[in-house]
Amino acid sequence: MTLYQQIRAAGKSMHGKSLQATRDLDFDPLSIAKQMTLPTSGRTLIFDDEAMQNAFFDFWFHEYRVNGKSLVESVDPVAAELDPLETEVLEAHRHARTSLFLTNAVLPGRHQVRLRDLLDLDQPEVLLTDLGMSDWIYRAGTQVAMFSRLMVVRDITMTAGFNFSFNPARVPGILDACRKRLKKVPAAELSAARFVFFFQKHRQFGEEQEFQDVV
Repeated sequence: MTLYQQIRAAGKSMHGKSLQATRDLDFDPLSIAKQMTLPTSGRTLIFDDEAMQNAFFDFWFHEYRVNGKSLVESVDPVAAELDPLETEVLEAHRHARTSLFLTNAVLPGRHQVRLRDLLDLDQPEVLLTDLGMSDWIYRAGTQVAMFSRLMVVRDITMTAGFNFSFNPARVPGILDACRKRLKKVPAAELSAARFVFFFQKHRQFGEEQEFQDVV
């Protein structure tokens, strides 16, 4: 198993342990779905595709707050019995950030995609490691705009587990709508509001994605 696969495996087990360790806190799935505008039917959550399901769990983990803290901020790694690599991955999630990125190049031999940040143009380009995404974009032979949460573990940059893909031709309109929607949002609420905005745009006209299990 490669280091990338080890980190992905540690991430899966860390999420399970974290959810178990915070089960007594009021992270209510229906309340989370309501805040992120996920469709529901009674007490049933409606997922149109895997991308929506991944987005829901990311919002649950990073954006929804109970007593002023997200789930990722609420986890005690010792009480959750996280091993050293799981603890590293948890810490990486705590420092992860979302943005809208544009793919500039694919390095297929290294399973990497070069990304440019479209919301913060002062950020340097990023080399994202993602087996499925690099293969998909390489075969498509085109650029993709993507809203995602990136984290870094042992100098490997990867997604936290979700992304919303868009046709690059839609980027100017998305950026204009984003500025108008978020310009009066308080700083403390900006991250969650930005996530909901891009979630809604993805439901409106996002591109279909391919997924690949790596562990």
